[in-house]
Amino acid sequence: MWFRARPGRRTDTSALTALVLVALVGMTAPSAAGTTPGVNGRISFMRMDDTGHWQTWTANPDLTAQHKITDGDFDNSWAAWSPDGTRLAFDSSRLAPEANGDLKEIFTMAPDGTDVHQVTNLGFFAGQPTWSPDGRWIAFTTDGGDYPTSQGIYAIHPDGTGLHRIVALPAGPRSVWLDAPRFSPDGSRLAYTFFQGGKPTRSPWSWKGETSALWTVGVDGANARQVVAPGQKVGDADWSPDGRHLVFEQMGNDPGSLSRVLRVPATGGGITALSQDTGLRGGRSDNWSFQASFDPVYSPDGTTILFPHDEYSPTFGCTSLQAMNADGTNPHWVNDQCGVEHQVDWGTAPLE
Repeated sequence: MWFRARPGRRTDTSALTALVLVALVGMTAPSAAGTTPGVNGRISFMRMDDTGHWQTWTANPDLTAQHKITDGDFDNSWAAWSPDGTRLAFDSSRLAPEANGDLKEIFTMAPDGTDVHQVTNLGFFAGQPTWSPDGRWIAFTTDGGDYPTSQGIYAIHPDGTGLHRIVALPAGPRSVWLDAPRFSPDGSRLAYTFFQGGKPTRSPWSWKGETSALWTVGVDGANARQVVAPGQKVGDADWSPDGRHLVFEQMGNDPGSLSRVLRVPATGGGITALSQDTGLRGGRSDNWSFQASFDPVYSPDGTTILFPHDEYSPTFGCTSLQAMNADGTNPHWVNDQCGVEHQVDWGTAPLE
């Protein structure tokens, strides 16, 4: 959602050139064998603490048995479960809290927040980690403030070896950045968001003319495919466990505009709206409502989609997690609290 953006790194410029893909030795696609659904375990998510920093939490999918597993005067965010549920990868600004998020590195930790290991040592922004299905790689995005030299999507072994770039940015002046990589269930491809910047507005999360598209690419950097064309802002794609679909968010450009959860075949095609959000309705102070959904993830067994949901009116207000069936039916709050959870990941660690 909007808090991922790093406006200071965007450059307002002109024509967009073609995406450049870098194929590198050391990471090859596994055979595209069929994948089997996983066991639904615990989730991770991030919440903002009282000092304005993002911290990582874990819980059961119904938000019972919650544990805050990070702390400090810095961000610890975007946690992702390892396939076996024994580690969490996350990004953290702990090495340079004064940089306001412009310098983050990737770390891993045990599910209780102990045994923290630093994975990257780039000296600039490295964030939004995701694990390969075999647990051998962590993919992530970078931004060194030297557009477009260091930006892109990289992969690295959890022990910090094997660093290489999978997707590079195009040369040229236009502001472009890549966001939210996710490995396919068979480990052969990555889904990611391709953003094209616009001009800043008075809104902290809205840029005039900003748009985005969804792409997938082979893990060797080859065979890029546009799945959702530019237009409305889209992002945060997650693969269905069988690899057939991507579920993603469509974001509005203004605070009251529509944000909702959609689904598309992983090879592109017809888009299906899953969440039934209304955006902002009504103009009177006593007769208005607002609904929005974003950041969707599949359950490991593929039957459920979990997502943060906003719902506000003069008599009710809540941002928390909702769940729905994979076809969009039966949307419901997972419990009656409003904890303002973001960037959920659903793993296989045993429930408590």
